Amino acid sequence: MDPRGLRNLEEELEAAIAETLDEMRLPIEPTPHIIHLMAKAAATVFEAAVETEQPRR
Repeated sequence: MDPRGLRNLEEELEAAIAETLDEMRLPIEPTPHIIHLMAKAAATVFEAAVETEQPRR
């Protein structure tokens, strides 16, 4: 994935994660940093899946 697309994916995931966690009752309040790391991890997993699925040249 190109860096711009990956960053956009991270931002979209971060917003979705923040919205979802805001609706839940959790034992601790996730900080913006934790939400950012969760989004970054999810985007990295997706990037690895995309790279795995692409045919080798």
